[in-house]
Amino acid sequence: MGTMEAELKNWLKKRPYLGEIAGLHRIITATVEQSAVSATGNADPGEERTVKELEKGIPFLRAAQTDGGAVESAAGLFKEIIDALAAASLTEKIDDYARLMQRAFEKEPALPEQIIAEVLEKNSVEGSKAALEGIDEGFVIFAAWRALARALQPLQERVAELLEKHLWRRGYCPVCGHLPAVGHLLHTEKGQGRERDLVCGCCQMKWRYKRIGCPYCGNSTQKQLKIIGLDDEPDLRIDTCDQCKSYLKTYTGEGNERIALADWSTLHLDLIARKQGFKRAGYQMYGV
Repeated sequence: MGTMEAELKNWLKKRPYLGEIAGLHRIITATVEQSAVSATGNADPGEERTVKELEKGIPFLRAAQTDGGAVESAAGLFKEIIDALAAASLTEKIDDYARLMQRAFEKEPALPEQIIAEVLEKNSVEGSKAALEGIDEGFVIFAAWRALARALQPLQERVAELLEKHLWRRGYCPVCGHLPAVGHLLHTEKGQGRERDLVCGCCQMKWRYKRIGCPYCGNSTQKQLKIIGLDDEPDLRIDTCDQCKSYLKTYTGEGNERIALADWSTLHLDLIARKQGFKRAGYQMYGV
């Protein structure tokens, strides 16, 4: 935790405008790491079936029925996150949303599990809207995914093992099916060139993708794939696609992955890309 805090301080020295959202990140990360709620996701349709579905391009959670343990674990952690945010006094909006959610959970004890299941299935809280009056939907979905990312870790580890033998070169997450928020360009183990990983914008799963090509539309025409470089950010860049007008924030360094691949830490890149006419294709977990 100490190392993480040092990395975070170094990141913020250069980017003080991220201080407010970094505070939110600190509290949630501490809550997740200190939680007694275990990650118990255990959906298991059998390895043979899972491999067949992955080969067809069907994400794990679409091929298997997530067991109640994963939803229950995520719901418990979801409540802990909301309690921590309510006690933290971050911003007026976050404080209000968190306290309203605490009251909603007190009135309806089954609500956390209901929200988790709905976000997992539809990335929406439409069915829980009446109980969440006055609370921003994006805030609810954001907090729910932070809990789910932890609860789904056992499934992510299993999928990662399967992908070592059965390649997944698709532009969407092999676990939950959502689009990537960030890319990571890293050196190969043998030191022969570079490879690229993508990071899911929702469950935070990481998977290998082809080195050149737009993950959103599949375009691989190099003339239409351009890079927006940043003079004062040598380890960061924006990969753009002229065909679909989308962009992918990319970290080209190594050793600072926990911060650089967190999405919130590069919100300034979202602003730059949008000013130049590109759109974000993946789910926007953090508003800009």
